[in-house]
Amino acid sequence: MSGSLNGAPDPIQGYRVTDLVNMALRQIGVGAMGTTASDADLFDGVMQINMLLAQWQRKRWLIPNLVDRSCEASGKSIYYVGPGCDFDVSVRPDQIEAAYARLLPGGTYTIDGDFAAGDFPSVDYQTSDVVPVGGAFLGDFSAAFFSADFLIGSDGLNSGVQPIDYSMTLIPSYEDYASMGLKALATWPSMAHYNPAWPAGEFRPWPIPTGGRWELHILYKQPLVANLTINSVISLPPEYWDAIMWSLAARMAPSYGQEASPTVVAAAKAALTTIRSSNTQVPILGMPAILSPMANPFYWPGLERQRL
Repeated sequence: MSGSLNGAPDPIQGYRVTDLVNMALRQIGVGAMGTTASDADLFDGVMQINMLLAQWQRKRWLIPNLVDRSCEASGKSIYYVGPGCDFDVSVRPDQIEAAYARLLPGGTYTIDGDFAAGDFPSVDYQTSDVVPVGGAFLGDFSAAFFSADFLIGSDGLNSGVQPIDYSMTLIPSYEDYASMGLKALATWPSMAHYNPAWPAGEFRPWPIPTGGRWELHILYKQPLVANLTINSVISLPPEYWDAIMWSLAARMAPSYGQEASPTVVAAAKAALTTIRSSNTQVPILGMPAILSPMANPFYWPGLERQRL
């Protein structure tokens, strides 16, 4: 076994696959009473663990964390998500959990309507009590202000310009994206659709962000390793070891002509419930803009308390 002879796991990573397979087989009577599991039994167990983890990595409540991956916008309408793609990820995600666009202060800012295009006199935004940064005043929305490289400081005032993130509303289906009329609109991005194509997903921001000034970010479920071998070590939080062992026992029982016992099923459910409770993250409930006082032209006091 990995670790010491007293059954302790590896202090850094965890249990080896062979340990969990042998333990799972013993729960259904294979390899118990002094017998040893055959190589075929161990091979089946490894395949079952890989299939089990491949299923788990698609379930948000069975994933220990989300991954934030970025891609610099270049003016394209589609950014691909997968190994070696625009969003370089090891496994193409089945869906993304959230997305946001980061406005980069070091961008070129050459589109009409931007401060650097001269639409707003810089003197209107200057104050006398701020600290100059690279020849421009903080609070001065001139071209020099935006072209200065931003530095992350402790106070956020006299350390330079910092990037600003804007959340993007996810368009839930390809049908909804297809119904949009002006797909080629290029301006401030506010929405996005993700199509989980294979082998690379397709991320479509809308409106299309221009190149050199935006950085796109997606949040997706961290892939679980699903190409383990008999000697691999499962590097997951400790609560996963019990869930893998009992779930594997329940999955392998039919291969030996038996149903998983109520004890095995109950233990598997309890272990998965522990993971669910530790991984649960409930976002703050959002209210449609039309129901808020600031955005609703038909708002009246007490509207938010009505039963709609």
